[in-house]
Amino acid sequence: MNEAISLHINKCRTYVDFMLKQQQWSGLTKMDIDQWLSNFKNLSPDESLLVYKLLANLIYYSEADVIEALKEGVHKCLYYDSILKKQIDTGFSLSQKALSNVIQEELEKSCFVPLLDSDSPHESGNYVTRTLVQQGIIPQERSLFIDKLPEYFSSGSISKLVIVDDCVGSGQQLSTFWKCATIIDGNSVITLQDLCAKYGVEAHYLTLFGYDANLRKLQNTFSNLKIHCVRMLTDAQRVFSDNAYIWKDSKERTEALKLFGELCQEANIPLYGYANLDFAFIMHRTIPDWSLPLFWMENADWKLLVRRKNSHG
Repeated sequence: MNEAISLHINKCRTYVDFMLKQQQWSGLTKMDIDQWLSNFKNLSPDESLLVYKLLANLIYYSEADVIEALKEGVHKCLYYDSILKKQIDTGFSLSQKALSNVIQEELEKSCFVPLLDSDSPHESGNYVTRTLVQQGIIPQERSLFIDKLPEYFSSGSISKLVIVDDCVGSGQQLSTFWKCATIIDGNSVITLQDLCAKYGVEAHYLTLFGYDANLRKLQNTFSNLKIHCVRMLTDAQRVFSDNAYIWKDSKERTEALKLFGELCQEANIPLYGYANLDFAFIMHRTIPDWSLPLFWMENADWKLLVRRKNSHG
């Protein structure tokens, strides 16, 4: 093996070992990594380097990263306007305790519901609301399911609805939930967006991670839903985009596209994820299906790296 290639592969291996030992890739084990790497047999040194480059450049959010993103989402994204107004009114003299009180006041007027996937109602958004409560970011009584909303809305105690999600790719799941999810309100059946309009409740969508191009489309599509994303992914973070950060130049990117395309074809799995997206993005114990399927699909010919929780956003 070429010495330079061997050195680069060893650096990638060292980096992966470090991330595992430091729990930066929480939820993954060395056994998971080795199992996934066993898919790549009889490769040339150059091809092996492409595999290790992809692995070492995973965008991975650990459990600690997810919790930090949730805190930022609630404290700095969701209530940013309210905090800014209070700061302006007081000449930016509010203490940290006073700022915390502003957030608590806003929480008392808010309720949080998980964005539920009809194909897998127990996953994704539920994980986010559960973590919000467990970490003390929101009070337990502020976390609801949508069937309870009419009772709270009609009482006049709630002025803000927050739909929470882990990540958004195409936005189709959000669109379906917002426009089509139905709720019994008295003697009638009403959609979520119409329920908010009926009671004058301000609606927000808070997601931890999302693809910036699709988020811009969503923000232009929903005039009656304020959209907040804590961490945005760009085209540069897509594996096979023209300006992908993983590869040193277009030649190497083309070689990677050819290699992984052939391997996926042989294993009978798609190369691209949902909506033709191609991220190498994983968050603690789950992965969206707009990341490359070679990370999360499995069959007799292919071993997965991390199991998915059936949310494509």
